[in-house]
Amino acid sequence: MTNIDTMTEMTEIVRPVVVVADDDADICELAKMQLTRHGFQVFCADDGAAALELIGLHRPVVALLDIMMPKMNGLEVARRVRADPATSHVGIIIFSARSTFGIEEDIADIGVDDYIEKPFSPKDLVQRINAVISNLQTNKPIQQ
Repeated sequence: MTNIDTMTEMTEIVRPVVVVADDDADICELAKMQLTRHGFQVFCADDGAAALELIGLHRPVVALLDIMMPKMNGLEVARRVRADPATSHVGIIIFSARSTFGIEEDIADIGVDDYIEKPFSPKDLVQRINAVISNLQTNKPIQQ
């Protein structure tokens, strides 16, 4: 290995990982394109069980979870992520076409970091993810 190879390895940028879970492939692809453009490495899941597996495998900084998914809904994924010491630090953003009416307590009890209603703007998505990351780094709750 040459010095140039060593320097390249040492300067390789580690991109923050985000897991996006939604059974709508178009939403996953939109989120992936936008987040990749802003320096994130993105893994997509089309159901809750796959999301939980990706979160355990990749240890993302943030998991973006749709509420209504096959196999396991986003709230249950969030509960399991929070209950596992290996993943409890992961930022969790719930996103859904339905309002938070009726699930506010669940969201608060689980410790969800943010909630985004669909449809969302790609720019807003990036800003909200960056806000969650920033708040996790300083241990401040997000002001809604």
